[in-house]
Amino acid sequence: MPRRKKVTVVSLLVLSLIFSFHSASAQTKDEIRIGFLAPLTGPLAKPGKDLVDGYKLSWEQAGNKAGGRSVRVIYVDSQANPDQAIALSRRLIHAEKVHFLGGPLAGHEGPAVAQVSRETGVPLIMDPAGGDTVTKWDRTPTVVRTALSSSQIGHPFGDYLYNELGLRNVTFIGQDYTFGQEVPLGAVRTYTEAGGKVAKLIWVPMGTSDYGPTLGAIPENTDGVSAVIVGSDRIRLFEAWFNFGFDKKKFKIYGNYWLHSDALPEVDDRALGLISNCLVWAAGIDTPENKAFVDSFIKKYKTVPSWMAESGFSSALWVKTAIDAIGGKVEDRQAFLNAVRKTRIKAPRGPLYMDAYDNPIQNVYVSKVAKVNNPVLGNILMNMPIKTYTEVSQFWKWNPEDFLKRGPYKR
Repeated sequence: MPRRKKVTVVSLLVLSLIFSFHSASAQTKDEIRIGFLAPLTGPLAKPGKDLVDGYKLSWEQAGNKAGGRSVRVIYVDSQANPDQAIALSRRLIHAEKVHFLGGPLAGHEGPAVAQVSRETGVPLIMDPAGGDTVTKWDRTPTVVRTALSSSQIGHPFGDYLYNELGLRNVTFIGQDYTFGQEVPLGAVRTYTEAGGKVAKLIWVPMGTSDYGPTLGAIPENTDGVSAVIVGSDRIRLFEAWFNFGFDKKKFKIYGNYWLHSDALPEVDDRALGLISNCLVWAAGIDTPENKAFVDSFIKKYKTVPSWMAESGFSSALWVKTAIDAIGGKVEDRQAFLNAVRKTRIKAPRGPLYMDAYDNPIQNVYVSKVAKVNNPVLGNILMNMPIKTYTEVSQFWKWNPEDFLKRGPYKR
């Protein structure tokens, strides 16, 4: 080959490489990058996977686009460990150059990731970590929550125990960490203000292997037991309740936060009729939005979504709607946060909009376990709503200023 021809070919190859490099750089620069934290190993790995699966499904249905730009989500394993969550958040921000963060899952991780958001100015769209202080006493201007505040699902349940079930002397069992404390303490507040008495308040660590001593500590004069239990402990409590014959007692057990969709495949028909949860979502909500979500999730993952999956799905929907509203300009952090605060969506769990303290106002559902026939999964157990509290605020029915003066719920 003549020398001039060789030079021309080499030049064309170099130009082609340069063009390809710049095109790739432009594409990378144009994409919206989200850093999402969830526990993918450890005791909360199952709800962590559900959270991620819901978030992924929502973005897939949106074509992984928002505001005219492609969206890339970088998922990392926080292990439900606040120190790990902090380290990963900083890596996502400084190394991956994410535009904003999503997650984490556990209530005690939320303040840790919020601290990084405060330090860097990078927005955090918190979901589903429910620690009360984040949207009450320890707010961060760059943090908006799209899930719930822990006691937001406790307050209605205290009302339900007293006014709907007619219970007057309840034993409360709570998991001994931030979320597991704030939910039952919220229920205790509304229950006692209505006139109820607390027979006993029992705290159990996460990972408790034997629930026999816990159940043995329930006073005989109690007329009902309220349970807030997470992770694999949910199944151990269920088995202990029946194995030790507590189903034959004069009092019943009621789940404030217990038998979610992801736990139901691990229990049997003894769960039928049990009040399983008081939550912002139930698989059996009869709306077009929820039916479409549940059907699409079952089609893709061959299992019923849990509330974690719905929370991830709706958080992504909320974020996409906000990004669309500002034409994809997520680099303007304040405009993005303002759009999230102004956005209203019809989520699978119902209508959602923000209060003045950056937490959703939303429905809360008391659910009961029922058996349904699903065209894909066959006969399965599912949570069906039996009572709906509409447009529930994280401050319940109290004035926010008065609520804040009382300070956080503490065990």
